[in-house]
Amino acid sequence: MFGNPIYFDLRRSLTAHRGKLLFGAGTGTPVHAAAFIRQRTVVLETGLLSEAERLRLVLIHEVFHFVWVRLNNCQRRDFADLLIDEMRGRARGEMGESSGLKKQLVQDRASLGLSSRLWRDYVCESFCDSAAALYSGVAANEHFTLAERWAKRRYQWLLRIGEQGWKC
Repeated sequence: MFGNPIYFDLRRSLTAHRGKLLFGAGTGTPVHAAAFIRQRTVVLETGLLSEAERLRLVLIHEVFHFVWVRLNNCQRRDFADLLIDEMRGRARGEMGESSGLKKQLVQDRASLGLSSRLWRDYVCESFCDSAAALYSGVAANEHFTLAERWAKRRYQWLLRIGEQGWKC
């Protein structure tokens, strides 16, 4: 990986509410972390410090949000095409919690189409979860539910695109 520094902040009781990241507020949906691309900052929930494997997955996932914005449009479309092939092949499951949740929303609202914000969010989350699964060193996780044949295709894609290193 190469690029400008990314700063990390630890906060207790992270939640997302109405497009804002809150900590200690007691309202909103609990989240593990959030990446702020323009500020080059990642905020992590302090509870992750006691869960080494989850911390690795979340940390790598969040760093790959910085990689995602550095990919060119062709690379992003190419990854999206992998996901479309999976859907056509009736692949179930995902490579992480956040992409699993987004995939369910996409499937529930299939009429929105491939240009919707929801679809783009799913593709990004799937990319970041797939990278976390590949690079974290975590061999198995309850959220790695995508069949091995599809996971291997994603890993091959990531390794090919990342041959020169990842700019973040």
